[in-house]
Amino acid sequence: MTLFDPMKKRDWAFLAACIAAALLFGVWSFQMGIAYHRAQPGSTDLSSANRRGGNSASVTAPVPPRAGDGDAQTGRVR
Repeated sequence: MTLFDPMKKRDWAFLAACIAAALLFGVWSFQMGIAYHRAQPGSTDLSSANRRGGNSASVTAPVPPRAGDGDAQTGRVR
């Protein structure tokens, strides 16, 4: 261990600070990556829609109204 013998206390403190900063940055970037992927639209292979066997398009996209459905949606009778 002759490599570490000449290191002084301030060198060890600097090394410890660098390692702590690297760990904090790693944890922060991992959390930001998780948040980014959760915010993306559409389903992934791990989504609950695919686990249930559902179609992801029917879960996320609203069905457009058909022609002539305007009165039926408002409840008015002609």
